[in-house]
Amino acid sequence: MASHIVVHARRFVLGGASGLLAFASYKSQSDPVHIFWDLDHTILCSISPIPDNQDSEGNSDIPKQNNNSSKCPVAPSNLVSLLLPPPPKLHHFDQIDDDFPCDDKTLAPNTRTYFRPGALLALKLCNMFGTIHVYTAAQETYTNNILNELKNSYYRIVFQEVLHRDQFPLIVSEGKDLNVVGDRYNLHRSILFDDRTSNFRPQNYENGIAVVPFAPERVQKILDGSWIVYLEELMEMSRLVSVAFWSSTHLSGDVRRVVAWVRRGWKDSTE
Repeated sequence: MASHIVVHARRFVLGGASGLLAFASYKSQSDPVHIFWDLDHTILCSISPIPDNQDSEGNSDIPKQNNNSSKCPVAPSNLVSLLLPPPPKLHHFDQIDDDFPCDDKTLAPNTRTYFRPGALLALKLCNMFGTIHVYTAAQETYTNNILNELKNSYYRIVFQEVLHRDQFPLIVSEGKDLNVVGDRYNLHRSILFDDRTSNFRPQNYENGIAVVPFAPERVQKILDGSWIVYLEELMEMSRLVSVAFWSSTHLSGDVRRVVAWVRRGWKDSTE
């Protein structure tokens, strides 16, 4: 009897999942959700000047281990580093960010851009059941450098719309107004992922999902071998993919209902 219940339960779950995926595929063609991605501290972190951390990327914690003794035991976080290999290297590239001083003669890069763990896969997945765009307060040259890197990556990521501060200078002072794209995309099908909640002001915070910032100190901890931070970043990108998928398949067709629910959960978790 129990085995029959398990079999029927599995069929129900698999059938429900198949139906949901089919519905998501249908919505992606007929009425896609439009996912606007911020760049800095959302899917990547750029550091200028280029950090001198080549040793941090390739070494282990062996020098640090020599300082441990019975009077100074190994911390739990260091214990993880001892038992496990270092986390995968962060996808990164060097570029010129003309917001910072650079050598006009040699054109040597002055910035290293690290992509968040799981960010490239998250963008690819979101592009399967929605339409992805970039909405950044960065300048055009910097944005294009990143777009070229993503386009030439393993996942071949291409965005439909690219909005930056050279086009819309008010982004910096007034936030990111989704109405700037005109009537091409309805607000009820548009969602913005950004680490700065102030950028959600133009739509009265109804279309924005707050992202945990991917800051330089987080990058350094991963380069130093922290699996905990690496997994936390993967979980954050998984959360955003889940929100985007839910927004795409919500029966109301209005992503703002999903945003409102997520915002309530965010407030509860931070209180």
